[in-house]
Amino acid sequence: MSGYSLVAVAFLCGFVFDILWALCVNSVRDRHAARAAHLALLIYMLGLVSTLLVVERCAAAIVAYGLGNWLGTYLTVRYCKRQTTWSKETK
Repeated sequence: MSGYSLVAVAFLCGFVFDILWALCVNSVRDRHAARAAHLALLIYMLGLVSTLLVVERCAAAIVAYGLGNWLGTYLTVRYCKRQTTWSKETK
C-alpha cells in the first residue's frame, strides 16, 4: 500500500471509529444491548488499525487517524440529533 493510500485509510478509520463510538454510547444509554455489542465489535476492529499504525511507526498515518477521530467526533456531536428515549423511560 502506498504512503498516500495508507494515510487516507488511516484518516477514514479514525473518522468512522469516532462516529461508531458515539452511536455505541447512545445504544448503551438507550439499553439496546445487541446494537451496542455490534458497534463495540466494529470499534475494536478499527482500534486494531490504530495499533498496527503505531507498530509500523507510520507517523503521517497516525496523525491522519487522530485528525479523523477529531473530525468524526466533532461532526457527530454537531449534527446528529440526540434521541431521548432513555429520559422518557425514567419519568
